[in-house]
Amino acid sequence: MPDSVQYTLLRTTKALRAFAPQWTALWQQDQDATPFQRPEWLLPWWHQFHGSELRAVTITKDGTLLGFLPFYLYQEPRTRERQLLPLGVGTTDYLNGVFAPDCMVSQIRRGIEMVCAEDGWDTLYASDLPLHSKLAQALESLAEPEERFASEGCSRMAAVPIAALPQKIRRNAMYYRNRARRQGSLELTVADASSWAESFDALVRLHTERWGQNGENGVLADPRVLAWHREVLPLLEQNGCLRLCTLRLEGEIIAVLYALVDPPSRPSRTQYFYLTAYSIHHADLRPGTLLLALAIEHAANEGVATIDMLRGDEAYKQLWHLERAPTRGFALRRSSIGKMAGVAA
Repeated sequence: MPDSVQYTLLRTTKALRAFAPQWTALWQQDQDATPFQRPEWLLPWWHQFHGSELRAVTITKDGTLLGFLPFYLYQEPRTRERQLLPLGVGTTDYLNGVFAPDCMVSQIRRGIEMVCAEDGWDTLYASDLPLHSKLAQALESLAEPEERFASEGCSRMAAVPIAALPQKIRRNAMYYRNRARRQGSLELTVADASSWAESFDALVRLHTERWGQNGENGVLADPRVLAWHREVLPLLEQNGCLRLCTLRLEGEIIAVLYALVDPPSRPSRTQYFYLTAYSIHHADLRPGTLLLALAIEHAANEGVATIDMLRGDEAYKQLWHLERAPTRGFALRRSSIGKMAGVAA
């Protein structure tokens, strides 16, 4: 009986955009997919950061979409190495494919083999994969021991009211909230379609001031990064995945949190704290700490179970009693997988 599984290579931006509705429907089936795997996040990313060629694979069985592997080809400027990378690399804390519940690891492996059968690449890099990822399992079956590595990993905690935060954080949050209220009205707001642009502009301004204080630029100094986020934000807001929170003192924005959130349909929702910034002119009120505490409480009230503060080992994170969420990475050399059927070393 012939194999009813079909593997299709998407090579162009036009094909990727046309695939978006099916991509969204598949994402909704995948309980492990984060908002970072949504087309609203990755299509604008591809628009701003695209490499030389798209090499994304769709996996279909009997007309039903089972999986999507969003790879592309990129040539590293310094070494000239030709790399196969997942869309979103470098700016996204969790990378992955998108899979239906009944998509098998063996089918994903075959999709990877299809990507690898193409010419013009030297190394397939895939980092920041969750440990339970089916894509990680498929790559594990292909990688030699020296081609596997631990990624930086992320950090998580339960979404709880301020009263249930770790003692030191709780005391600080309550102290600085009371101190701020003595200076005027204090309000946490969540941006909607009419206010996301104002909130994002404030984020850029505060982030730039904070990094400029140390003579550095920060990630938001890159025009492509700014253009990408300005394209992403309204799309995420329309689909209910955006939580762009501002902390206002007497109407003035003194801190901003850019976060993404799982939809209410998920049995155990996570909110991902992607980027924060605070006013250096109000540093004595600890606006960053206060914003995070209020945003965590807001998330808990909204039914979110987990807060993921994503990558990075910044000193402030140590105070929040976070649990590590390890991720995995792979660097498969073309020569090491040349033994696979259809792959020329």
